[in-house]
Amino acid sequence: MGSEGKAGSAAAARRLLDWLADVGSRWGLPAEACRVHGWLYLSGRSAAPDEIARSLAMADDEVRAALHWLSERRLADEQANGAWRTGQDPWEMVSRSLEVRRDQELQPALEVLRTSRREAAGDPLLASRIDRLLTLVDDLAAIDAQARRLSPDTLRRLIGAGGRVARFLDRGRAAR
Repeated sequence: MGSEGKAGSAAAARRLLDWLADVGSRWGLPAEACRVHGWLYLSGRSAAPDEIARSLAMADDEVRAALHWLSERRLADEQANGAWRTGQDPWEMVSRSLEVRRDQELQPALEVLRTSRREAAGDPLLASRIDRLLTLVDDLAAIDAQARRLSPDTLRRLIGAGGRVARFLDRGRAAR
């Protein structure tokens, strides 16, 4: 590939990494960790922290903090030689990310909602609105529990089929 192709590839990677950092921060994730995770995924190989820092023009301590954060969430792991790697399957990475978020957020949300509903029993309007939120989160928890029982391949096929149906319906609406 010529230098023009390499420059285009570098620009594409930089744009994607910037986007991941932005999206991650909007979801409450550290932008630097999202950038490092994306770089490890896109590079397709393990890398030492100093290489990651140079490639991303990040300070060493930022890269170490990002790798620590990723490691705590089982999104990246350190190898015996000190290099770091991440999975190569986007489905697996998203599943792990969702698993961590679920563990951190779903049960605490249910506890807050249940406690709040009990405490708001004397105010029918407030209790009703809290109950509607609780029903929504309970439904999401039930869907999540069922989805976790499916094999990764079955879940991929179901979501892929749903995506294809949604795109088909969108094309049908656009044609009208």
